Amino acid sequence: MLTRVIRYYKSLTLRKRIVYLFSLAAFLPFGCTVILSHNALSSILENKLEESVRSTLNQLELSLMYTIDNLGQVSQQFVYPSSIALKLDEFLVSDDLSLTTPLEEEVQNQLVYISHTNSSAGLTTYIDEDGSTLFRNLPIRDDFSLEKLPVLDANKDITYYGPHISKNNLQTHYVVSVARKANLPNQKPVYIYIETSFYFTKSIIEANQMANNSFYLILDENNQITFSELNSLFPVNKQFDGAVKGTTSGLMHGYYWFMKTNKQGWSIVSLIPKKEYEEEKSRWVAQIIVLAIFFGAFSFFIAWLVWIMVYKPIRHFDSEITAISKNDLHIKSASTNIPEFDELLNQLQNMKIQISELISEVETKEKNRADLEIEKLMYQINPHFLMNTLDNVRWLAVFNNQDEIERMVSSLNKLLYYNLKRSGKASTIEEELDSLKQYFILQKIRYNFSYNVNIRIEPELLKTPIPRFILQPLVENAIYHGLDDDKGCIEVIVEQVNGRIIISISDNGSGLSDEERVNILNENSTKEKEGIGIGLSYVKRMLSSYYGHLAHFDILSKKDHGTTIVLHLPLKNS
Repeated sequence: MLTRVIRYYKSLTLRKRIVYLFSLAAFLPFGCTVILSHNALSSILENKLEESVRSTLNQLELSLMYTIDNLGQVSQQFVYPSSIALKLDEFLVSDDLSLTTPLEEEVQNQLVYISHTNSSAGLTTYIDEDGSTLFRNLPIRDDFSLEKLPVLDANKDITYYGPHISKNNLQTHYVVSVARKANLPNQKPVYIYIETSFYFTKSIIEANQMANNSFYLILDENNQITFSELNSLFPVNKQFDGAVKGTTSGLMHGYYWFMKTNKQGWSIVSLIPKKEYEEEKSRWVAQIIVLAIFFGAFSFFIAWLVWIMVYKPIRHFDSEITAISKNDLHIKSASTNIPEFDELLNQLQNMKIQISELISEVETKEKNRADLEIEKLMYQINPHFLMNTLDNVRWLAVFNNQDEIERMVSSLNKLLYYNLKRSGKASTIEEELDSLKQYFILQKIRYNFSYNVNIRIEPELLKTPIPRFILQPLVENAIYHGLDDDKGCIEVIVEQVNGRIIISISDNGSGLSDEERVNILNENSTKEKEGIGIGLSYVKRMLSSYYGHLAHFDILSKKDHGTTIVLHLPLKNS
């Protein structure tokens, strides 16, 4: 084993050796301290937490006892010999309608008054021997029955019911209630039933629950659950199995439980999730972890200082080599203050300069090659158009008058003069639109159908320089591939939007499908649309050569709804 450890240590790099040694020096004494203090602190924390839970249980017991006593005092106001009880007795024994009507009204008013003047009272009702309600202050559920309520405590004439859903059909909160025999002189069994109000009961359970994130059970004197906040694990009307004689705490279903039994025999059980119960211990562990992180960070900091002094120059040289492999040639090498390494880095810097110069030379050659390809495309487009036009001139000479031939040849000469100039590839929007007008004259003569042309431009943009011969190929596509009847319309709009020139060429022709539009943009058009491919390819490459990445080309089209080609150009004044 020791031989294997030595062999592994010898295989480690300098960096790993430094880190391991400093980590061992920092964590070994710290780990011993943690182990020795863990048991003592765990015992202290457990005792502290249990005392806190017991204190909360005592407060909850006192709150429930106060509630029960208060309900008992309120119920005393409804039994014999109270005024309302006497009126109720007269109402029950009288058969005279003239007497029972005012008595009924008086009993109802007194019941409402007494319940409203006691803030702890909610639903209040008199019940006869068959369970029917005689008088009440609030609506009551149809399924109301005292036999269905969970009994908390019972004496001769009074019974207390543990927390249950209110029998007021307008409420769904938990309440504590009491049923007391009215003891009327006529010996008819009548009971007064009173619930606690919503806010009064809420302040008892929920306030204590928020104090320690616990859940509560209430058990009757037979340890049967009458109220449960965890009904899935501790269902109502089931025996609480943890309540073994003499046991007041334990662990069940992932919850620590603590029980407090009242002198009347009913009990309150506090359920705390194991995770919550051990939260303070977890906080202590978290503090230990923070200290461990601190010691670890300090150790790594010392190791880092040693790393800088010993190993950083080597890593710096490695990073320079990596930068060259990623074609990052513009970062100047930093000094390491070590003559040997500085000399090597200077030589490396000279090599990066030479590589950068070679790359620039290659990029220049590639740009020149792209310009030659553009010229080649121009020669492909212009002869194609010239041959079609001259062919039309030949047929016009045969079938039309000389005026038509003169107009066509005149427009053709102007157009050829503009297109075949070799003084440079730059032009202006005004010159480009003039050439476009001559082109429209020729095309209207060439095709056997007419179409409308609408050109709109902001006057201040006329002298703006743009690449030469970029609009005619787009218009030719609109005429040749877009229009097919005498209702055709072509619109050319030149405008300035947000500091950019927007040129749009629209037709109302057959349009393109999404697949056709994507293929044209990606230069994947079929041979049937080879003219589209040549024209658009020329325009796209011309824009790229003239503007670089600042220009944008897009096609907007929908089948049977026409096509719009949009050029987004930067505003270039020279």
